Amino acid sequence: MKQLTLFLLFCLIFSSVDLEAHPGIGIVMDSKGNVFYTDLSHVWKISNKGELSIAVKNVHTHELYIDEEDNLYGEHEWYEGEATDKWGNYVWCLSNDGIFEKTIPDIEGFLDDNTLVRDSENSTYWAEKTGDHELLIKRTSEGERIVVSEHSFSDIRWMYYSKHDNNLYVVDHLTVKKVTREGDVSVVSDDLKESRNLPGGVEDRHYIFGIWSDQIKNLYVAVYGAAKVKKISPNGELTTLFKSNAFWAPTAGLIAPDGTQWIMEFSKRNRTRVRKISRDGTHTIYRS
Repeated sequence: MKQLTLFLLFCLIFSSVDLEAHPGIGIVMDSKGNVFYTDLSHVWKISNKGELSIAVKNVHTHELYIDEEDNLYGEHEWYEGEATDKWGNYVWCLSNDGIFEKTIPDIEGFLDDNTLVRDSENSTYWAEKTGDHELLIKRTSEGERIVVSEHSFSDIRWMYYSKHDNNLYVVDHLTVKKVTREGDVSVVSDDLKESRNLPGGVEDRHYIFGIWSDQIKNLYVAVYGAAKVKKISPNGELTTLFKSNAFWAPTAGLIAPDGTQWIMEFSKRNRTRVRKISRDGTHTIYRS
């Protein structure tokens, strides 16, 4: 009876996730080994000594970007309520010496053409709806708008630029695709959805979240709908690297230069935690 009760509670929690929550994927590491992540209310810092503190208060950002000089970027989205039914947005930067400023001031709506997906040349990428498909667009640091590829994408959910191979990776519905600098598009994996998923189910458009990579060009995917992190080797071999325990599911992660794994997990009511897995297999959990 106890096991049945727990199962039904688990079903109730995750069947309502799509309606009540939109997990973030923002987790980055600076050159000193400090980790920053979003819990949708604040941006938190885990210092290289393991100390947890708030880096940026009261910002609702799903993604983060950190540049080569350790300047941290995010956004803040807000909803004014049913009276106006309006959304607002601004982009912010926390400089490496701790100064906070808005780099793009308050606007009404969303900043679709100035995202936090940026390459080594500070170009920014976004998906643009065209008829019944989407095109991948980028804006260079000089402001030039470029169609990256004529490939017809279905529904780009998340994007990740890998500095390890200088390619862009996108979650296109249930498929992970690679986009080269020349605009060539290829399928990395279309075999990520499992027959046994989280109790209650997760909509396909929320089934896959963050992507990250390591120095030897392995790709990692947060398969939120299966509560797993999948690893894709350079030759395309797919394995399960990590599985969250009950009531949690991974949304993002990173691999530190020393091989330490950092996995961000999400639960009901927008609760977020970060799991550090040391090379010796030790797990340390940080809860915001």
